[in-house]
Amino acid sequence: MVNMDKILVVDRITKEFPGRTAVDEVSFEVAKGSIHGFLGPNGAGKSTTMRMIAGLMVPTAGTITLLGEPVVAEKLYHKNLIGLLPENPPLYPEMRVEAYLRFVARLHRVPKISEAVDKVLEALALTGVRHRLIGNLSKGYRQRVGLAQALVFDPPFLILDEPTNGLDPQTVVELREFIKKLADHKTILFSSHVLPEVEQLCDHITIIHHGRIRASGDLREIHRRFRQGLVLKVGLLEHETLPDLSVLGKYEVTHDHVVGHERRYGVVFEDDRDCRAELGRLIFDRGLHLLTIQIESPELEDIFLHATETKQ
Repeated sequence: MVNMDKILVVDRITKEFPGRTAVDEVSFEVAKGSIHGFLGPNGAGKSTTMRMIAGLMVPTAGTITLLGEPVVAEKLYHKNLIGLLPENPPLYPEMRVEAYLRFVARLHRVPKISEAVDKVLEALALTGVRHRLIGNLSKGYRQRVGLAQALVFDPPFLILDEPTNGLDPQTVVELREFIKKLADHKTILFSSHVLPEVEQLCDHITIIHHGRIRASGDLREIHRRFRQGLVLKVGLLEHETLPDLSVLGKYEVTHDHVVGHERRYGVVFEDDRDCRAELGRLIFDRGLHLLTIQIESPELEDIFLHATETKQ
């Protein structure tokens, strides 16, 4: 029985080229309605995997299932399920924006072309440039046109490869908010080298390196897995000293510095049990002033480096 909660299932796909294996038995799933981050350094096999998912490249082995059906490169039906924004959008600089989007809509056999084009132009703030040549637009507007061509036929699944790369900060914020709203009614496979952006947008991630999956799943669970114990930031008044905490378990103080009038400690407990309440009581019982106590999660950058540098 097909699990329709998983809009995409990639099952042990391999892609071999003469003399090398670019993708080696890669498996992961994308949940319906999620923004799923797909991460990897250059040459990791990320783009090859996305091309196979989009039906632009045939796997040497393995299967890809989208909405319960195998992805077959020759079927136009599958092309209508996937909106693809590659890192370099497939634009025709000599065409005008509206004419280009009409052309894409015709290729996908959109029944009401004018309505679909007007809708996507308005959604991406392109109505003011609808009659301009694509080649004369700024990079930010060209990226919007690239996203518009991926949306004009209203596919349920989007593949967005570096959608904000090289854009000015204002355009980045606008496109990021637009992508966030898209997740209300679409599922998105999102690739970016800007890891803080991935943390803001994505609820699940997959990390690929040397053609193999290094981590995949719920972002919060991956954070917990890589935390390797409970990591706390504890702040006292600047003249106060952290007491002995061994009653709470084996621990290590990783840093001790003053910020303003607060002395901040980094404390790592070997046990992953959340002992904040007990720690707070212990500090108050010692007559100290607890200013800060919070769980610290590793940055996605730390997880990414760990997954791509320590596992070869």
